[in-house]
Amino acid sequence: MTTGLVFVLILFTAVMVHELAHYANALSVGVPVRAFSVGFGPVLWRRSWRGTEWRLSAIPLGGYVDLPGMTAERGDDGTLRAPSEGLAAKGLAAKLWVLVGGVIANFVLGTLLLTVAVLLQPGYRALTTGVAPSVSGTEVVQVVHDSLAQQVGLQVGDRLLAVNDLRDPVPDAVAEEIGSTAGPLRIVMLRDGVETSLEIPWPPSDLSPGERPLLGVQLGPAEVAPVPVGTALVESAAFAVRAVPEMVAGFLRGFGSALSGRSSEEVAGPVGMVGLVSDATRMGVAPVLVLAAIINFSLAVFNLLPIPGLDGGRILLATVAALRGRPFKPGQEEALHFFGILAVLTLIVLITLQEVQSFVAPG
Repeated sequence: MTTGLVFVLILFTAVMVHELAHYANALSVGVPVRAFSVGFGPVLWRRSWRGTEWRLSAIPLGGYVDLPGMTAERGDDGTLRAPSEGLAAKGLAAKLWVLVGGVIANFVLGTLLLTVAVLLQPGYRALTTGVAPSVSGTEVVQVVHDSLAQQVGLQVGDRLLAVNDLRDPVPDAVAEEIGSTAGPLRIVMLRDGVETSLEIPWPPSDLSPGERPLLGVQLGPAEVAPVPVGTALVESAAFAVRAVPEMVAGFLRGFGSALSGRSSEEVAGPVGMVGLVSDATRMGVAPVLVLAAIINFSLAVFNLLPIPGLDGGRILLATVAALRGRPFKPGQEEALHFFGILAVLTLIVLITLQEVQSFVAPG
């Protein structure tokens, strides 16, 4: 239940922000919005407010705003003609501003979500910058059941003040010391404000020849240097920009795999996204925020692809029409958008079927 709610919340928020940006940008250049829909297909709920019909539709895989001037008009004699009002009456700059609004909004939302995740868990700076955060001290974050660590009394939350001659070591130094010690392992730890000392025979006497000695703990930093808000914001924005080329390449590789019938980890359909959300939800708030940020970045980049029916395709066709100095013939642009959306939906279905097949396949 929790996974489903988190998945719906992430997707709903991303779509709402995307479409609200189109809505706001259209109004900012004087283009009225006839309808605002979250989802496609049959309308489940509708209400008129401020000249716009607000809709909730049956297929929650996106959304749209209905603007005058985006489709051909039918004249009094019943023939189709190029639109002459609404968005069609605006110059190229205004059209691009309306069309790119959703992409910008998803990049902004993704950047803010990633910033909050870094502030909550500074270790994610390794994702945004490729540089591990500054850490100090070591504490036990997991004790393996029935391990030597459990037998000698180590507990989750114990801070290791000293290991042999190392004082207040970081996790990597502790791991190296444990792996190289050939004698008693002397540990001084802090638990609930009280120092406790342990001396553990090391390495264990019951090791098989060539077996690596293991204490049975997972270690983590006791303290991680906090990240200033401004630094986290700038680094998250820079990460979003750097990720664009790789996301584009990933989409292309993933689409190629889907069309060839091969499974791919480059793109995820609904089933794959639910699995990712499930994993993130089990790990905590910060991982969920990181995943939500990546989904927003992916939605932005995907919509920028020059595929008719997507924002990028509309931007491409609007630019072509402006360079030609005349609009497309009535019905031409609508046909391109129809087949573009059909192609996108076909890819989503193929990816979903491959995910389901991978999920139910034995072994």
